[in-house]
Amino acid sequence: MKRKDENLMNGEIMNNTDRLIKISNALAFETLDIVEMFELSDVEISEEAVEHIFKDNGEKQIQYEMLEAFLNGIIVFNRGERKLKPGEEKRKPMEIADPRSTNNIVLKKLKIAFSLSSEDMLNLIQSGGVVVSKDKLSALFRKEGHKSYKYCKDIYVEGLLKALSEKTLI
Repeated sequence: MKRKDENLMNGEIMNNTDRLIKISNALAFETLDIVEMFELSDVEISEEAVEHIFKDNGEKQIQYEMLEAFLNGIIVFNRGERKLKPGEEKRKPMEIADPRSTNNIVLKKLKIAFSLSSEDMLNLIQSGGVVVSKDKLSALFRKEGHKSYKYCKDIYVEGLLKALSEKTLI
């Protein structure tokens, strides 16, 4: 029987649970760290629920909102809570029109969480063993619907996560 990681390397598409697991593993998060990331986004989740996500090894997909809450928690953990200006409302979650945009959102939020420049992102993805040009990376960060927007493939997220797992950014 193949492990989930082997399946992904053979061209299977990551789902939201796979993304959460891969991000958690790359950043060496323990169960309590993951619970804390959710709490920083005002989402309550038990240690048992987190352990269940990992025990199922990504077989049951979490909702996009849960993945985004987790990523937002990483941003708050690393950068602190964003202070609102007078009269400014709290930002709404990034809505995606197409589920294929999820990897684009993951890259954007990790870039924000670790205060990375586009050049840093380019270097990290390439150091993760993935060939990407500056133009291609720029297209991945464009707003969905822009004429030059490109959907981000799993390989770019995996390359970034591989590089992040080798560095100590947190």
